[in-house]
Amino acid sequence: MQPTSGNTSFTLFGFPTAIQPFFWVAAALITAFSIGPINNDMPIWFTRLFIGMTGVLLAILAHELGHALVFRHVFRTPSAIVLHGFGGMTIPLQHVSRRYGLSGAFAHCFLSFSGPLAGFILAFLMYVLLFITPPAESLVFKLFGFFLSWTVTISIFWGIVNLLPIYPMDGGHISREIFLFFFPRQGVRFSLILSMMVAALLGVLAFQYGASIIAFFFAFFAYQNYQEMTFGSFRR
Repeated sequence: MQPTSGNTSFTLFGFPTAIQPFFWVAAALITAFSIGPINNDMPIWFTRLFIGMTGVLLAILAHELGHALVFRHVFRTPSAIVLHGFGGMTIPLQHVSRRYGLSGAFAHCFLSFSGPLAGFILAFLMYVLLFITPPAESLVFKLFGFFLSWTVTISIFWGIVNLLPIYPMDGGHISREIFLFFFPRQGVRFSLILSMMVAALLGVLAFQYGASIIAFFFAFFAYQNYQEMTFGSFRR
């Protein structure tokens, strides 16, 4: 993966990794929305903001690392990690041969599930660390507790959202593999119909509860799935 101007690039456990600038903007907005408006103690507020952004970074890196490890050890394929404004993605650096049958379906489902699984493992470890950390009134311990609890929250939330059967999220890939196993000719079409229905329903619910940005994203996914089904890109 070639470095791009503006990206933060490094290697994580042998995987080329790049963080695009908009990722930091999204992480800051997510954290700021959680901790609330700036109060009179601005230094503490900005400290919590940067700590929260670190938690978002750690949670999404763990998620993508889960995918990358399965690419390496199950599919024997090198991959690279990219974090962007909408989360992250793990990109295989060479062609991944399609696997068929029950073992193939399981392997591809496990590839998709490995991201949320890695996030849940991180959340468990952070929760254990939070549980064994002795309560203290010092500012340092309070900030450390915020980091742990926030990382747990983001890891679990990100994993659950990604397991929704909405393509192209992890749950959408899993539902596609299941449908393809039982309905080889119409599996992709069925998965797109399910994806559109779930995305549209969640979009309506989000809009009714005033979460217009979330509603927009679900509506965008539903439209993407409709376009894919309409133009027949699912045909094998």
